[in-house]
Formats: sequence, C-alpha cells, structure tokens
Amino acid sequence: MNPMGAWRRRQRERERLYGPKVLLPGGPEQWIEDSLDWLVARFGTEPLHRPPVVPSAFVPRGYDGSEPAARELCLKVCAWMEVPDDRIRFSFRMEEVRGAARSAAVHRLQAEHPRHIWAYSGLRATMTPYEVQALAEQGYAPEIAVLAERELQAELKRGTAIAQETDPHRRSELVSSATAIWSKPAGSGSRACWLDLRSGGYEGTAVMVSAGALSDPSAVVAATAHELGHEVLWGYHLLDRKRADAEAVTDLFAVFHGFGIFLANQAVERVPGHRSALQSLGYLGERGASEALAAYCFRRHQLWPSSLLPVMPTELDRAVRMRTFARLAALVKDAEISSIQEGSPMT
Repeated sequence: MNPMGAWRRRQRERERLYGPKVLLPGGPEQWIEDSLDWLVARFGTEPLHRPPVVPSAFVPRGYDGSEPAARELCLKVCAWMEVPDDRIRFSFRMEEVRGAARSAAVHRLQAEHPRHIWAYSGLRATMTPYEVQALAEQGYAPEIAVLAERELQAELKRGTAIAQETDPHRRSELVSSATAIWSKPAGSGSRACWLDLRSGGYEGTAVMVSAGALSDPSAVVAATAHELGHEVLWGYHLLDRKRADAEAVTDLFAVFHGFGIFLANQAVERVPGHRSALQSLGYLGERGASEALAAYCFRRHQLWPSSLLPVMPTELDRAVRMRTFARLAALVKDAEISSIQEGSPMT
C-alpha cells in the first residue's frame, strides 16, 4: 500500500465533496471578491443593506412539506429577492416531468428519425405516450415540450456521432460517454432546474423543484434562491450562461441577496437512505459557500457597521460556522493592517 497515494486520493475525494465544482479564475477567494464587485456594480449595494435571511425566522412554523406550503415558500423567496413571480411557473414534480420528457423524446426519436440513428441510442422510455399525455394535461405540457426537445436534440447528436465514427476506439469512447447518461434517470443529481419556456414558444419561465426536497424547507429555499438567480442573470441576459463559472455566479447571487446560510448549510448533505454517504449540492461547495458568506458579511459591515454575523452562529452548521469565521477573521485582519498602513483606523 502506498500511504502517500492513499492520502492524495482522500484529498481529491474531499476536494470533490467540499470544494467548488467549477474552476474559479484566480482561486476561490479572489474570484468571490471580483464577482461580488461585479454584482454590486450591476445591482448596487441595496441587497447588502437588508438583513441576512435566517432560517428560523424565514421558514413558517407551520410548514408541512406539502406542495402548497412549498409554493408559498418559493413566493416568499421571490418577494425577498424582488423577483417578479407573475411569469414563473413553480412546480414540485421535477423527476416525473423530466421522465415524461425523456420518454417523449424517445418516442419521437423512434417515430420521426431513421433507424440507423436511433438504433445506437440507449435512451429508454419509462412512460408510455398515454402517460406522458396525461401528465401534460395536468398542466405540465410546456415543461415537457421544452425538455423533450432538448433531450431529442442531444440524443440525435450522440447517435449521429456514434453512427458516423469509424475508429473503433473513438466509437467505444463515445458509447461509454453516452452510457453514463443513459444509465441515469432523467434529472438525477439535481434538486431543481430553471427553464426558459419561451424557447418552446410558451410564455414565461419555470422553476421545478424535486419532490424529494419538499420535506426540508431549507432545501426548498436554497434551491429556489439559486434558480431565481437564473431567472435574473440568464432570463434577463445579464450573464453569459456558457461561462464556465456561470453556475457559481448564480450561487453567489443568492448569497449576495442574503441566502448564504441556506446555501452553505445545504452544500454537503447526507444521501437519502444512506446513513454514512454524503453528497455535494450547489456549485461553490461548502468551502466556497462559507467563504462567500464571510465576504458578504464583511461587506455588509463595511457599508453598515454592525455585528459581523448577527444571529448567524446558532443557525450555521458547525463545520460551516468554523470555515465562515476563519475567513471572516482573515478579512478583518487584512482590513485592519490596510487601515493602519493608510493611517486611518478601521471602523
């Protein structure tokens, strides 16, 4: 056994679990500062003057995990972030809708396209056309249509590439890559998604949340705050969604609007049904979300001198609290050193 090799593997696994999920140019700390500068330049400092959102005060005591209760919570997030909700369709059957969309894509692939293309496909329908239609008639037709078209075009691209590839090794690689997609249920690994329904000829946008998140109001809030970031940044074309760090900026947008406690606490969670298995949620990771929360609190303090973390310590998970305070202490120290060098004590 190679102890050093085992240690490095553990470090890589830990980084994948707790670190950012995308490359942050300049490193997490510098990226957070630069991105916060961009957010302030775009939206002003007004979000920083509002108090941070504290879970115990924000989530209604009577929350019961039902769809009506979750919808009210989503609308409350909209109101706090000042995002108009009249053009957003909230729903809580994401897995079922995505399964229907994939099934619709498979049915179309086999009915509308040459066999030599779809014969290579490993995409499988889990619902009959009648079941898909029944779900569409329950009000999910726009979401199913947009997602089905996306699934169909992606599968056509994969199938065509495999069919046209003559090199056996390259074809094997393409099949392996496609198999990784085919083997997972539609939408697996995601708690929520944002859809621009206008791409399918419909009005407005949709935010779909996993049914599995309904029992945890903090998960609903964290997911909704992130997806509403898409509504603003992507829906109003303020951010290029093809940017490698676009999802991380969306996470930071939620922190900037006061939802950092929710995102940081939800960054690493236990896998449902597995006592010891952990999963990473979000794009900043627990470490990045903690550092972003610290930067947010420090900027609030600079604009409006007050306690750096009012009420927050009891609301933050222990590991998150330690990381947040460590980064916050570093920011305070750097500011004090800078103010001394400039001859003006820090407020």
